[in-house]
Amino acid sequence: MIRCVVFDFDGTLVMSNAIKREGFFAVTAAVAGGRAAMDALLADPPGDRYAIFAAFAARFGLDAGELAEAYGAWCEAAILAAPERDGAAHLLARLKRDGIRIWINSATPEAPLRSVVARRYPAGTFDGVLGGHGRKVPNLLAVMRSEGLGPEDLLMVGDGFDDRDAAAEIGCAFAGLDRGTLAARPDCGDLVADLRELETLFDEVPA
Repeated sequence: MIRCVVFDFDGTLVMSNAIKREGFFAVTAAVAGGRAAMDALLADPPGDRYAIFAAFAARFGLDAGELAEAYGAWCEAAILAAPERDGAAHLLARLKRDGIRIWINSATPEAPLRSVVARRYPAGTFDGVLGGHGRKVPNLLAVMRSEGLGPEDLLMVGDGFDDRDAAAEIGCAFAGLDRGTLAARPDCGDLVADLRELETLFDEVPA
C-alpha cells in the first residue's frame, strides 16, 4: 500500500520546465555573443545552475553570483505565474484527505525551491521539500528515513529520466508523466497527462 507520494516539481506539479531554460537566456540577453555561449553550455552542462553561470561568467568577465541571483529571481516570478499540471490540485487534496504523506523531490537547489513552494502553496500542503542537483536518490532515502517507510510504501511521480531512475534504484513504484524528458523516448511506456489518472492507485486507502 502506498503511504507516501514523492513528486518532482517542474513539469510534474507545475508546467515550468521551459522556464528554467528560458531563464538562462533572459538574464544574459545583454551580453554580446552570450546566447551562443549559453547554448553551448546548456548542450553539455558542467553541473547545476551555479556551475553553468560560473563557466559563463569566467568567459565574459562577469559576476557569477549576480547572474545566478538574477536567474533565481526571474525563474521564481515566472514559476509563480505558471499553470499547474492538470489534476495536480485535485490529487494533492485527495492524498491529504486520505492521510498519505506528500513530499517534493526536485533537482532545483533547495533554497529557491522552498521559496517557490512556500509562496505557491498553502502551509502544510507538503510534509517535506527536498532539492539539489543530482540528489534524487539521496532525497528518496531521506524521505524513507524521515517517514519510517520502506520502498514498497513509496510512489515517485515525475516526468524525467532522473525521477524514473531514482525510483528504480531504491525499488519504489514510479508513475511517469508526459511533456518531460520521458516523452522523448517511445520505449518509456504509457505516460500520464492528468494527475487525476493516478487516483485509482489509492482507491484501497480508506477515506
